[in-house]
Amino acid sequence: MDAYVILFIFFGLILILWVLKWLRKDIERGEKVLYESEKAQKTLSQLLNEAIETIEELDSFGEYIIERIENKVKWAKSEILDIEALPVKGNTEHLKTEEKVEKTAEIKSCAGKEDYIEPGKDMQKDINKKRSKEELYKKAVELYKQGFTVEEIASSLNIGKGEAKLAIRIVGRENI
Repeated sequence: MDAYVILFIFFGLILILWVLKWLRKDIERGEKVLYESEKAQKTLSQLLNEAIETIEELDSFGEYIIERIENKVKWAKSEILDIEALPVKGNTEHLKTEEKVEKTAEIKSCAGKEDYIEPGKDMQKDINKKRSKEELYKKAVELYKQGFTVEEIASSLNIGKGEAKLAIRIVGRENI
């Protein structure tokens, strides 16, 4: 009977050791999963930060495009008004009747739109502002070529980091 007890204890110890080894492997797998999830979390947060930065750059780029389009529209409207204000030269009597009909239609359609057109002095201010922005952007590119960081350029030119990055990318390409 002593042999059965010893055999029973022996199998019990083997069973206990096997369960402990199985638990150890289970714990190691859990730690590995935890490590990989932390690694994935860091990667995802990094990707999220890059996505936010890209969205901010696209937003500033969109504002830049809108500003350029608005300036072009204002310039085109002022050119149209200047052209309409000029007298027609040459022998065009046969076209006058057609022009009168077209001009009355255009005047009616433009009458509501004239409220949106700014006077010539404001256009000059916009052109000067545009030129100063372009000069500012060119300075940003020059500073970047000299080795300044985007933050240093933004603080020295008193513009945002996104705007500085945008200037470096867009104006820098034009210079190449």
